[in-house]
Amino acid sequence: MPIANVIRIMRRILPAHAKISDDAKETIQECVSEYISFVTGEANERCQREQRKTVTADDVIWAMGKLGFDSYVEPLSRFLARYRETEGDRASYRGDHLQQQQQQGMYDGGVLNGYYRDPFGSGSGSGSGEDGGGTSQNGMSGFDLYSHYK
Repeated sequence: MPIANVIRIMRRILPAHAKISDDAKETIQECVSEYISFVTGEANERCQREQRKTVTADDVIWAMGKLGFDSYVEPLSRFLARYRETEGDRASYRGDHLQQQQQQGMYDGGVLNGYYRDPFGSGSGSGSGEDGGGTSQNGMSGFDLYSHYK
């Protein structure tokens, strides 16, 4: 694990005025790396026994239990279940929303890698030049590549 990540995690726990020696940073970094290798190795052995190539989150949680880190198994299992539920809800929403947009003619999967067209024809999307908007030569005038981050 990169030392910057280790330091950031350590600083979250410590008071603002606390200092961390270089020796402490390196020791924690070594421990974290060893822990990750230990758990991943056990999970990978399970995958090999089951003739699978992909280590999953379930494999990692199983390995943690097998290696004696039982206190982590239940909270991580709950977190994973909630994460999967949330991702399922999001995927369902995306699918429903996409289908609705396609029905309304506001989405064209082949244009701009699936970005929305402007249904009002202001030229901020489709690039076809047929929407009545003043699109530029590349069809992207008014298109904000970073709008989904705002």
